Amino acid sequence: MTGGEHFFNRFLTETLVRTGSFVTLAKKTMRHSLLILLLFCVQQAVAQDPPEKYSAIWDKVNSMDPGSPAIQKELKKLRKENPSDPWIFWISGLTCNPVNGQEEAAAFYQQAIAADSTFPHAYYNLAQTFGEESESDLKERVKLFTKAVTYDQSLGFAFLGRGQAYLQLGNYDAALADCDNARSCEDFDLLQADALQLEVLWKQGKKEEAFYLLGKSDFSGGGMWGTDFELLLAAIYTESGDLENACGCYRRAAEPYEMMGEELPAEIQKGLEKCK
Repeated sequence: MTGGEHFFNRFLTETLVRTGSFVTLAKKTMRHSLLILLLFCVQQAVAQDPPEKYSAIWDKVNSMDPGSPAIQKELKKLRKENPSDPWIFWISGLTCNPVNGQEEAAAFYQQAIAADSTFPHAYYNLAQTFGEESESDLKERVKLFTKAVTYDQSLGFAFLGRGQAYLQLGNYDAALADCDNARSCEDFDLLQADALQLEVLWKQGKKEEAFYLLGKSDFSGGGMWGTDFELLLAAIYTESGDLENACGCYRRAAEPYEMMGEELPAEIQKGLEKCK
């Protein structure tokens, strides 16, 4: 795990507690499909730590509350002293509040790109500030992820993010191609590419291929995949005649609703009735 990934996991937890946004964010992420949940959680994770010359500020960002006045004051000073340094603007973007500070983060990433139009990490993180609800936002994500992998073809999460956007846009062949692109990246978790491929194959109606992929992959993540993906798994297991595993998926899909004390959606209730 890079310093950036460690920093984000800690920063997200601290931010949620400090802002009182835990319930809102939990509802948002737990019910999303795997890739939306995954990409939100790594939104501010990085493929690598910055170069050694930035170690002083980077160590502080990783060891303190990045939203603290001391960190923000130092970053502001560094931006003033280094107005053409993309790394400083990029690090500044990473310290923005992940719940309600994405406009500010996007501005920093854009400044990083203005300083260096070939800076892949800024394109990657800028793409993450766009939503998944509208076609225009999805197309912008595709454009920015493409920029990221153009300048650094080792960014597996950028390929995966673009593949998810292609899936939502209905461009299934391009989504499958990005599964393979992600798999070709060193140190990339192949299971994440398998999960995207499974979603695409099921959307295409290629059931036998989906059954085969499900059979050779281990998606038993204890609910880490998100409710929508658990429901997808349940549907595939049910279609293949594996009621035991389907029931496990329905139970995991129910967990976030039960945790929030909310009524289960009809699809989950119907699925659980088969498991009694």
